Amino acid sequence: MKNSRIILIFCFSIMMSFPVFSDDFNIGVEGIDYYPIYAKRDGLYSGYARAVLDAFAEKEGHKFTYKTLPIKRLFKGFIKGDVDFKFPDNPYWQKNLKQGKNVVYSDSVLEYIDGVIVKPKFISKGKDRLKTLGTLRGFTPWEYLDDISAKTMKLKEGSSLKGLIQMVQANRIDGVYFNVIVAKYFMANTLSQKDSLVFDKSLPHTRGDYHMSTIKYPKIIDSFNRFLTENKSLVESIKAKYEIPSF
Repeated sequence: MKNSRIILIFCFSIMMSFPVFSDDFNIGVEGIDYYPIYAKRDGLYSGYARAVLDAFAEKEGHKFTYKTLPIKRLFKGFIKGDVDFKFPDNPYWQKNLKQGKNVVYSDSVLEYIDGVIVKPKFISKGKDRLKTLGTLRGFTPWEYLDDISAKTMKLKEGSSLKGLIQMVQANRIDGVYFNVIVAKYFMANTLSQKDSLVFDKSLPHTRGDYHMSTIKYPKIIDSFNRFLTENKSLVESIKAKYEIPSF
């Protein structure tokens, strides 16, 4: 009996020394309206990103809970371990905050372009006319940081895309640095003002990819990568459903 108790205690201690694998995970997501890529609509996280992540979860038997947070708080919560995964993420974002942490990134979930949208009459008029550039609070206009530091350009942060667009239309700012997919969709479907502001591809812009990241569960990222590779036609059909162009 004594030996049996010792064996049980030993086995319990071994089990406690390894993390317990769970099929239930939470994903930290940005609490902003970035539709059709992602947004919180009627209290639910929705859009292209959720459709892809849910398709993966269903295939693998996982359950994902989406935790929407402000951008800056989301980064801090991710580093502290308050969430299991973060979406979107990118190796270039908040490098200093991630220093010393073994952050693992998935393959690309979506390619994006962040650029400046302006009134059509200002297309190809050059960067010098951008005296005041708007962007969403918490976002970084990477291609214009030197101009802002040199004070040849002012940065105006806003709390919503609608507010920033209205400032351009009222000539209070010269352009908005934003995700091109989201801005185009918003202009056409929410404001019903298609092409009243357009992406000026002649201006400096950023191309990159949205990834899912984790510190806790790298093996789940491995299986997610396999899902993306083996289900490309499914991912493309989800893109089409949400009017996401392929660059």
